[in-house]
Amino acid sequence: MRHSKRTKLSVDDINAALRVKNVEPLYGYTCGEPPKFRKTTLNSTDIYFDEDEEIDFDSVLNKPLPKIPLDVTFTAHWLAIEGIQPAIPQNPTPSDAKAELLSKRAKNHPSSNGITTDQVNVKPLVKHVLSKELQMYFERITEAVLSEDERLQSQAFESLRLDPGLHQLLPYFVQHIHKKVAQNHKNLDVLEAMLSMAHSLLNNKHLFVEPYVTFFSFSFKKSLYNYILKPNINFSFIN
Repeated sequence: MRHSKRTKLSVDDINAALRVKNVEPLYGYTCGEPPKFRKTTLNSTDIYFDEDEEIDFDSVLNKPLPKIPLDVTFTAHWLAIEGIQPAIPQNPTPSDAKAELLSKRAKNHPSSNGITTDQVNVKPLVKHVLSKELQMYFERITEAVLSEDERLQSQAFESLRLDPGLHQLLPYFVQHIHKKVAQNHKNLDVLEAMLSMAHSLLNNKHLFVEPYVTFFSFSFKKSLYNYILKPNINFSFIN
């Protein structure tokens, strides 16, 4: 500012001084009206000070009152529940997300060799990965449920009913039950084991099973139809 013989200090002046001192410049600080500085001399030394603006109280008092600002409001909504995105207006639909991704790809990579963006298969960006411990637990439980050892079966059902850390495995257990019921609709032993497994998961107070009620209802209906045809399956555990 002194070399350019200016009386207004700008953000660029501050950044230039910081660069000279080998200090990282400031980011994000801008000023629409640069501050005005006045020059004075004290003991043969130039001193710059900020010039205060004089305010007339009469003009301030006679000004009309500003509008009342709106009250601060906020709303909350679920982005995802147990890995499933609820269909609410605040969340984008899968078609919107796919269209947005395709538009971005079309801008960055224009179509070539006759291949259009409609032929692109969009894969999900987030992949659900289970730890080795959870994978081992899932395999042990699914094997124990279908085991002929009643003590091992009861321990597996008790673990499913009381374990608080099954949130990530819940969709895999639901898919396993749905698959086994569909493939073994004539095997009453497997159906009874899958119903006991579903009953244990539904009684687990630590799990949120509402998004999977449809799959459980399908399994129950399938098993009930087989019970009507072959009434040898044990439903004593269902209250």
